[in-house]
Amino acid sequence: MHVGAILLLILSGLVLVMLLILLGQKGPRPTIRPLPAFQDLRDEVGRAAERGGTIHIALGGGRLNGEDAVSSLAGLQIVEALAGVAISYSVQPIITVGDSTLLPLVQDILRRAYERRDLTERYDPGRVRFVAPSPVAYAAGAANVVATENVTTNVMVGAFGAEVSLITDAGARRDLPQLAAAAAPRAIGTLYPTTDHLAVGEELYAAGAYTTGERRYLVSLVAQDVLRVILVLVILGMAVLAFVGS
Repeated sequence: MHVGAILLLILSGLVLVMLLILLGQKGPRPTIRPLPAFQDLRDEVGRAAERGGTIHIALGGGRLNGEDAVSSLAGLQIVEALAGVAISYSVQPIITVGDSTLLPLVQDILRRAYERRDLTERYDPGRVRFVAPSPVAYAAGAANVVATENVTTNVMVGAFGAEVSLITDAGARRDLPQLAAAAAPRAIGTLYPTTDHLAVGEELYAAGAYTTGERRYLVSLVAQDVLRVILVLVILGMAVLAFVGS
């Protein structure tokens, strides 16, 4: 009976989440809590334009068909959000990837951003670069981009490990603003001392909502928060029932 009640609570929560998603397609935009790591991201593109430089976005080496797929998708959402802003400021971003499956997707996102502004002739697929499939080799190559090209803002979002220190060190040597979002503990430990703003863990997966401001991402984020609360209540309920039963 207790198990049935818990299952009913879970199903009720899933129904509630679906209703939130459906109802969120209309009406006022959902409000979300502030997250400093992403609040300054768009402004940094404008500052890069003022400094006459460009922005480097490192997406790491996560595969779309591997365990890091969600982190890589969050990185793609960042690219989608920043590409349009960068183009509006006449900034051509440099985007480095460490997996070949990301290359055509990022190029397509960048191309469509130019098309939406009738600037297709300015699109340069070479601004998206597949560096190397090895995490360390990729980080070394991305660090070289930061060190030798006219990069004035360094952004790292996606699947990284401790090798990300190579990229942050290159940015620190040039005293660049550095913003990052990562889920892996080894990457977080490496990024924390060297970045101006850092989003950790589940904050990475909120990247789409914060950077694009699109309703579909905002509603999805609110639904995730509701589902998380429901799961916590279920776990607490099971703990209480186990305690009473014993």
